[in-house]
Amino acid sequence: MNDLIRALVPAACLCSALSVAAAPPATEPTTYVEIWIGAQDPKSDSWKVSDPATGDPATGDLGTLPFGGGDGQLLWGAGVWQAGFEGGGVGTWKSDTTNFRGTSNGGTSVQVQIDSRFFTLGVFMGGVLSANLGHNARAYVSAGPSVTWAWLDDENNDNQPSNSNVIVLDGSKSDTSFVAYGRAGFEFILDTGFVFGVSVRYADDDFDFGSGGKLQFDDPLWLLTLGARL
Repeated sequence: MNDLIRALVPAACLCSALSVAAAPPATEPTTYVEIWIGAQDPKSDSWKVSDPATGDPATGDLGTLPFGGGDGQLLWGAGVWQAGFEGGGVGTWKSDTTNFRGTSNGGTSVQVQIDSRFFTLGVFMGGVLSANLGHNARAYVSAGPSVTWAWLDDENNDNQPSNSNVIVLDGSKSDTSFVAYGRAGFEFILDTGFVFGVSVRYADDDFDFGSGGKLQFDDPLWLLTLGARL
């Protein structure tokens, strides 16, 4: 599934670029405004750390991350096809215990629990290609650049396990990821203008927190969308 979504991102970028080039600016645009709620389930080894003295590796699992956000779209065109732009923001916050597992130089398996706080906030802007499926439904794809700032804090844990020094984190760290994103969705549109649907978003974000380790999020973000057509 992840390989399919990765393959769709360049296609979405191309379709969105063509939609921007083809969008006629003279007509009155259709405006969509939406809020999102969703979740992402990173891989169990998405957080990788190592001891700076020995190089012993360990991996941690952040668990399922809740997300919230929203966007606005301006679309031009009549009939089935509409094209235009979108822009918005998306973020997550989680304060929880993370379990790290690794192996020391002596071959001893270790497990460490760390209370951590993790926060991201991203903004994006891209092209949109939308297909009206009758009067009360539509499907769309969008793609463009995305910038995400991430912050990680270990809540002043004593990170040294009793029999090893596999994990050493150092307070709070931050990093920024600049990547391309792709998104696809399907929505129902009521006669009142209320809009609701589902969407999937993909962005291969990587964050390097130095001694705090590296986090990679190359998994789909699943979203419920609620909003209005203005």
